[in-house]
Amino acid sequence: MIKAIFFDIDGTLRDFTEQGIRPSTYEALDLARKAGILCFVATGRHLLEIREEGLLGDLRFDGYVLLNGSLCLDGSFSPIYKNPIPPSQVQAMLKLRQDLGFSLIFMEEAAMYVSHITPQLERLQAQIGTAIPPVEPFMERGLEQPVYQMIPYTGDEHLPALSACLPLCDITRWHDGGAYDVTPKGGSKQLGIEKVMEHYGLTREQTAAIGDGYNDIPMIRYAGVGIAMGNGNDQVKAAADFITDPIDRDGLLHGVQYLTGLI
Repeated sequence: MIKAIFFDIDGTLRDFTEQGIRPSTYEALDLARKAGILCFVATGRHLLEIREEGLLGDLRFDGYVLLNGSLCLDGSFSPIYKNPIPPSQVQAMLKLRQDLGFSLIFMEEAAMYVSHITPQLERLQAQIGTAIPPVEPFMERGLEQPVYQMIPYTGDEHLPALSACLPLCDITRWHDGGAYDVTPKGGSKQLGIEKVMEHYGLTREQTAAIGDGYNDIPMIRYAGVGIAMGNGNDQVKAAADFITDPIDRDGLLHGVQYLTGLI
């Protein structure tokens, strides 16, 4: 019996191309809660983005797996688990940025900031419907404060350099390319879910995960039931136990209906 669902945000709880939350998303979470199921967020996003951009409207959750599992919070936003990037890897990323010139975001627990603004950064942030973080001239602050996720806005041409210089990190391509999520080696939404499960006394078989992007694959494979959104890419769908409809055809609601035995 499913007792907890972990929801991705972009392309799952919210549509990149729409403002606000679809009515069927509210219906899906209401259905889950009426069935006694805990509802969690599992995202690469920072809590600041979620709050300041209103990405989840007035939806409320029982906990949050943030920054691709590097930072996990309970429903009151108190930390459950923290997994910062090793300072040596932050230093290596700063050197790569200097050498290659890409725009770079650092995400601390309570702050996120960018090195400088480029057309690529502007284009990708517009695609995901999110404002550009404050520019930080002194990016070396990332050596003084724990950094939980790094985002270099660069293409596949620089992936070999990133991989060679960041052996203690995992590098995950953004859904449409042009940027990467860089997190501690072995960290993922799956690891974050494991920490949340431990905190709430859940087993793997009692969990479900719903998502659409590359960074959702580990949690979809790991969960007792993994669901891919119909708007997800082929690799995500291949990892899933069930493929629901796209988000613009109320796929999230149909996924929760599947989990609760209504379809």
